[in-house]
Amino acid sequence: MGELTSDLNEMMTRDKCDERCAITPLPPGESMKKYAIQIAYDGTDFCGWQIQRGKGVHANLKPSIQGTLASAIKQMCGADVSVVGSGRTDAGVHASGQVAHVSLETDRYPPGNLLKGLNGILPVSIQIHRLGQVADDFHAQRAALKKQYSFYFHQGPCHVPQLYPYTRWVRRPLDGEKMQEALQYLLGEHDFLPFRAAGAKDTGTVRTLYEAEVTRLAVPPPGCFDPDEQFLWRVRLVGSGFLKQMVRGIAGTLQQIGEGRRAPSDMRDILQTQDRQKVGPTAPARGLWLDRVWYPSHLGFDFLHSDP
Repeated sequence: MGELTSDLNEMMTRDKCDERCAITPLPPGESMKKYAIQIAYDGTDFCGWQIQRGKGVHANLKPSIQGTLASAIKQMCGADVSVVGSGRTDAGVHASGQVAHVSLETDRYPPGNLLKGLNGILPVSIQIHRLGQVADDFHAQRAALKKQYSFYFHQGPCHVPQLYPYTRWVRRPLDGEKMQEALQYLLGEHDFLPFRAAGAKDTGTVRTLYEAEVTRLAVPPPGCFDPDEQFLWRVRLVGSGFLKQMVRGIAGTLQQIGEGRRAPSDMRDILQTQDRQKVGPTAPARGLWLDRVWYPSHLGFDFLHSDP
């Protein structure tokens, strides 16, 4: 934790980048190019994706993913930029496939050099996996076709320290078949208002869930654990979009169903009655991952395309 804080402080306070990353100012009249970036991050020590504008007692002392990326770009390129993400992840939520776009000066930033340079500046908790030029009309949020989120339950007699920041540890055995049965009621187009966070201001609450599955996974290396004693339950959801804390509300309800405290059909009843009081406790942010975002193939770089 101390090393991460030190890295962030150093990044945010440097006045200029290494001479190898220096960029000559662009002559007047030259155009801009738009780039898409695919980002992985550990959300533990961040206030979420979006820059927080609070002041005084309302100020958030943790950095944001968006702000940290913008600061790295300014340090390398000397330009104030707007980094637009596919969506906002909450504080503590992780990502392996967040997508964002940014506009930069023409031909002064070869994609390979830009990717390497930014990853050298960014903290170890944020890294850009892919970067490429896209069409001028590409928009990371508005052009998204669908998104995939996964929530991870860790099942075992005690928590594994290395997994705790990235999963929800559950001691009581979960019934995967009952959880899968419950998820089937969510498939298709529904009003997911009951699963939305209280006080959220989404414009429209109808979403389409294309895929929903529960799978049991072994704890991956490093480390060696008895797969019959320590393992993971992955709840994978693919949808047209997701409301604030919607996946975490579903996960909290699934945990109760998996533990046998309520019936799988309760998931159907929640949608039919639109009663938020029937939704289980919101599962912790640390177990949630944004895995992937899909886009139409005509908009640009191949890592953004929809399934072949």
